[in-house]
Amino acid sequence: SDAKMREDDLKYKDCVNSIATNYADLQGLQDKQISGWGGVLEKLIECKKKECGVSADILPSTICGHLCKGRSLTPESRGVKSSVEAAKEAFFQICIQIGKIHQPLNVTEAIALMNGMIRDTPCKDTLMDFQESRKLGSASFEYGSVTTVWWYGFKQRNCHRLVRKRGEKFSSNRADWTKMKNVR
Repeated sequence: SDAKMREDDLKYKDCVNSIATNYADLQGLQDKQISGWGGVLEKLIECKKKECGVSADILPSTICGHLCKGRSLTPESRGVKSSVEAAKEAFFQICIQIGKIHQPLNVTEAIALMNGMIRDTPCKDTLMDFQESRKLGSASFEYGSVTTVWWYGFKQRNCHRLVRKRGEKFSSNRADWTKMKNVR
């Protein structure tokens, strides 16, 4: 299932980060003591895989990639951070509240909501810099605004947190549709 795959991915990532951290510490010791270090990385990988309960292969080249100069030993993600990261959690909470009052959120409304949230904030400036540096958009493109591609990516990245309810039966009594506790 999706939940099991996410759990396995987190275990794998934690295991790789643990190996990279421990191997970096061992490399510091290795510089001081010259001999007797053959196959240490492979032994460390096997030991940590058992400890973390990971069955997937972890290659020594993966660990060596984490030890490149200027790179974090335990990176949060593989790519660049989102320009709208600061507003993303608030947007997610708004989506949850809109769902609780049974108000559907379509593409146009979602984009307008997010663009309204980032207007006149540092998020808009970072988004604009990101889009301009990568030469995104066409002649009529408005820099500093999210697009439909962002919305579909947001839904895909947060599918485990967002729940769509199709065919849900609602109360026939209108007074039961929206409660004050859902609005707060």
